[in-house]
Amino acid sequence: MGTIDPLGYYRLAPGEQQITPDQEIDWQRLITPEARQTFAEDGVVLIKQALHPEWLQLIDMAYQRVMLTPETMARFFQGTPEEFLESVHNYPNVPEIRQLLAESPIADIIGSLIESENIWYFLDEFFIKEGGNCGPTPWHQDLPYWPIQGRQFASMWINLDPLPKQECLEFVRGSHLNTVYDGFLPSIVNDDMRHPYFGGEMPQLPDIESERAKWDIVSWTIEPGDVVLLHPGVLHGGGPTGDNSRRRTLTVRCYGDDVVYAHRPRSMPTAPQRPGLGLSLNAGDPLRHSTCPQLRPKGAG
Repeated sequence: MGTIDPLGYYRLAPGEQQITPDQEIDWQRLITPEARQTFAEDGVVLIKQALHPEWLQLIDMAYQRVMLTPETMARFFQGTPEEFLESVHNYPNVPEIRQLLAESPIADIIGSLIESENIWYFLDEFFIKEGGNCGPTPWHQDLPYWPIQGRQFASMWINLDPLPKQECLEFVRGSHLNTVYDGFLPSIVNDDMRHPYFGGEMPQLPDIESERAKWDIVSWTIEPGDVVLLHPGVLHGGGPTGDNSRRRTLTVRCYGDDVVYAHRPRSMPTAPQRPGLGLSLNAGDPLRHSTCPQLRPKGAG
């Protein structure tokens, strides 16, 4: 598989056949019953070569736009050599993200995997590990940070760069079916990667890194065009970068019909903050809100 060069152009690997713009990848054949079963049981599944290089080029254009305002980004391990960046909820302000979700098969792939004809946007995030030796993402679940509950939810993890297995996120298979733990508190992650986000109102994250043999951990070697789809309840973390590595990742998060609004402890705001959401919805209401536009069927909503 080829790569995206620094100017945003796709470069063929030796011997690779040119893919022309009118040859969209037949993603339907990739979302097999086995893939759906793996996602349901493990909470995570790898789909090889699901996105056409032109969609990766569009993601790279979005990345370039987002990098124009690094001062707006969250910083993990701030002030240390391991620092990396996170840019959240770019859909309203980045036209390339809106085009991507309108025209690419991302929403269709998610809908097919979670078996929902109706698909809504929840969130997009860039995770940017430039310059080598960036730190690992702390182990966590996404679910405690978000006021949601439901089976029909998947995040698509898309990388612009090839990743060796040791730089891929790691996932604990089946952990979405069990305990929902408290999140970690990003502001003190330099000192404590397990400090409870909500101050202990939910079970504390286990120390997975110190007890790796107790957990069913999986990760993969990733090539541009591969996507990983994960449920927000699956435990995941890791993905540091090596001396000369970079990891530019876009995560797109979408949901289907059975996802509802759920309360979280009031000691901290859910992330990202969505003022008004809790005023318009009660626990158990279908998640319908102005900040969550419907993506499929096209033209709905």
